[in-house]
Amino acid sequence: MKTVKVGIIGCGNLGKTHATCIAELEGMELSAYCDVFETSAQAMLERFGGDYATTDTDRFFHDPSLDAIYVTTQHDTHADYCIRALEAGKHVLVEKPLAMTAEDCLRIGDAVARSGKKLFTAFKMRYYELLWKAKELIPQPVMVTMQMMDNRWGNASWANDPVKGGGNVLSQGCHSADILRFVAGGDPIEVYAAGSNYYQPTGVVDNMAAVFRFDNGTAGNLVQGDAGCPPLTSKFFMQLFAENKSITISDRLTTLTYTEAGKEPQVFKGTESGFMEENKAFLRCLQDDAPAPIDHVDGLYATLMILQAFESLRSGKPEPIKSVVERAVSAGSGKVRA
Repeated sequence: MKTVKVGIIGCGNLGKTHATCIAELEGMELSAYCDVFETSAQAMLERFGGDYATTDTDRFFHDPSLDAIYVTTQHDTHADYCIRALEAGKHVLVEKPLAMTAEDCLRIGDAVARSGKKLFTAFKMRYYELLWKAKELIPQPVMVTMQMMDNRWGNASWANDPVKGGGNVLSQGCHSADILRFVAGGDPIEVYAAGSNYYQPTGVVDNMAAVFRFDNGTAGNLVQGDAGCPPLTSKFFMQLFAENKSITISDRLTTLTYTEAGKEPQVFKGTESGFMEENKAFLRCLQDDAPAPIDHVDGLYATLMILQAFESLRSGKPEPIKSVVERAVSAGSGKVRA
């Protein structure tokens, strides 16, 4: 089977992390590195090997030898880079969030449809083994809570910039939204949220609580922010509830405690995995010519769940999600109308 030749644009920490995974996979070969800083691209070439390092995006995207491109740049560049890669005939793995606006997510979706190429949205937390165990133990929860509370992000962090990163609630909240939807097992119909910009000087929403109503009847609750990491629950914390059953996943989602009426609690241990698993999944879908297991629609839902929560903060009422996605996707355009 043909080896997949890969180029990486964005040679920071995430680029290095994915390159480390690719270097261990049979069937993938690192070829090209692109970054606004030539020294960063060159350092990746020297560390991982390949054909060249460049700052020239035209050379990079139009390299006929590349089969797939990894987009691991700052959030506000994702849409344009994904579209350029797809239109150049490359498959794409893009780091979360897919994009920072629903319109940009839809532009990417249009490019996927036009090109016929595959796009994988890299939500590594989907591959945490204890989330799969939770779905096995309670496949149809009536309620799911997801909490991701970080220590305060620095004022100067690019991820706190409203244009480049969107702040903690958008930047990391898309992870929380995605696994909340994944574990709930349905699509969110609407959201009602409370929260604000409490202290971040860039004006981004820095802490938020949101309630989601899913189309299978599940109720979901999301708590996201950077007011401080709670020591008891840890940064990542999830609970699932069904009749006479409950699951608590703590210790950064590496310890699962399952309780069922009339039985002794069961404790399961896992690890913080994800990066290698998503790279393997991306490679499999290319080799098997199968749909991407986490695609642009999944990326759209994760972004829109947070953006419509923001809209609820402004309107003071529930805001739709599923109907917005369905109308926009069926229309096949970059316009989003609530």
